[in-house]
Amino acid sequence: MTKTWLIILMALGVAIAAIATFILLQLLKMKKAENQRGAAFELKVNALKIIMPLKVQAYERFLLYLERVQLPVLVKRVYVPGIEKGVFHLELLQNVREEFEHNLAQQLYVSNSTWNAVKNAKEELINQINSTFEQLKDEEDVSILAQSLVALPNPSVEQAVAVLKHDFDRLL
Repeated sequence: MTKTWLIILMALGVAIAAIATFILLQLLKMKKAENQRGAAFELKVNALKIIMPLKVQAYERFLLYLERVQLPVLVKRVYVPGIEKGVFHLELLQNVREEFEHNLAQQLYVSNSTWNAVKNAKEELINQINSTFEQLKDEEDVSILAQSLVALPNPSVEQAVAVLKHDFDRLL
């Protein structure tokens, strides 16, 4: 009977050792997963430290773009007395497009809604400029055209500014 007890005790010892090993392995697995989560979190925090200033700069640059292409500002920058109608038209369009292209890479750092709003504002602005020039009679003075452009509302630009500010607030 003592031999039977010895076998039972040995089997019980092996079972306890197996359970302890299993528990230890599970604890090690949990600790490894926790360390990986911590490392991943630290990586994200470090990435945000780098990316966040770039995102803020992108929103700033798009806001500046939208301010610079508003018709009163744009006309004031481009119009000079005596400028020819065709040159004035070309200069306005060129300014809008060049400013846009200068900030093209910033789309990486803003939301899709902000990017689309800025793009739509540019397109609507170009359409407004073209439409105004098409409606003008050839003999009309360019200063009248400039005044007409300055008086036009810019709802798409205003909407883009609102979207930009809203998305920026969500960013923070």
